Amino acid sequence: MSNERKPEWLEALQKTPLTSRLRRKESLKRFNTWRIGGNAECLVDVVNVADLSLLLPFIRKHRIPWFILGKGSNLLIPDTYWPGIILHLSGEFRGWEPLEGNSASEKNEVVAGAALADVTFAQRCVTRGWGGMEFLIGIPGTIGGAVAMNAGAHGGETAEFLKEAEWMDMEGNLHNSPRESLEFCYRYSELMGNYGRIITRAVFQLRESDPETVEKNLLECQQFRMEKQPYNQPSCGSVFKNPPGDYAARLMESSGLKGKIRGGAQISPKHANFIVNNGGASSADILSLIDTARETVFINHSINLELEVQILQSAVYG
Repeated sequence: MSNERKPEWLEALQKTPLTSRLRRKESLKRFNTWRIGGNAECLVDVVNVADLSLLLPFIRKHRIPWFILGKGSNLLIPDTYWPGIILHLSGEFRGWEPLEGNSASEKNEVVAGAALADVTFAQRCVTRGWGGMEFLIGIPGTIGGAVAMNAGAHGGETAEFLKEAEWMDMEGNLHNSPRESLEFCYRYSELMGNYGRIITRAVFQLRESDPETVEKNLLECQQFRMEKQPYNQPSCGSVFKNPPGDYAARLMESSGLKGKIRGGAQISPKHANFIVNNGGASSADILSLIDTARETVFINHSINLELEVQILQSAVYG
């Protein structure tokens, strides 16, 4: 079987002077919020920029299938074997550091690592009285993913508060791009891993407020999630993008899709744009519900639902 053979590139990778840990045949189930997925030939817990600058050119040189992930909260991982490298950012990529600016344009700034949890970022802004990004409390991902996908909720989007992004190309070179030089739109940016640009950290400028107000907004966002979404079941968050002027959840609910089951997966009875793992769901179960939802909504509303969730596939070689 192909997944029993040792890839030619693996020996060279094991000789590369990395601080980061390499793991072979690693199950990807615990690296995504759906708790679904097969094994990866190699998973690297990338702990610093120096290691990333060695890994990306190595991947490019050897033309290895690869993917980068944080918490895997917007990702469907097939149950099949992954033949390449999964880069899982950790270590120094979890940093959070307020910047002390002297001018008004430099106030309320913080630099956050790409692997920092969105929830942690939102919570740390409370004590500083920095507002605007409280919506991150309900997004179970990382800052890198939030920037790459322009994550948002409750009328706010990540790009509104981004001042600068640091990213690495496939040659291992670091770049700093101001917000105005980057393209962002609804659930999209040009800083996505499959474009060969890996976010390492980002600088945000928050709104000046007070801790009480920020905490109040944070708790309201958190309460909304608990009341409206199946927060206590494995899911990827929103499966589909909202079409212009409408909501994917409304279209799905009006099409009678709420509660529909395939194997161990179910379109949530609580929120139709969430597909949950009721236990033992396979990637095929999830994909079947996705296909059913798209077909049914098109039949009933003549609208093609676009996926918000990503499906694991090989990124460009660079």
